[in-house]
Amino acid sequence: MDGHEILNYFEHRRDGAWVCTRPVTLTTARASVAIRPGMRFDYGKKVGGIDLAEYLERLGSQFGS
Repeated sequence: MDGHEILNYFEHRRDGAWVCTRPVTLTTARASVAIRPGMRFDYGKKVGGIDLAEYLERLGSQFGS
């Protein structure tokens, strides 16, 4: 999966949070984490050592969200 394809598994909410819409496994340098639909990620919430909301926001700015 290309890095920006992870955007297909999340929905960006008006309040800035990102919510998982389909199951996905996030693999980082630190861990491999299963993310389930409905899981919410706000700024500052780290998953596998990364701030997932911030990461998705950056990707969304580059590739559209």
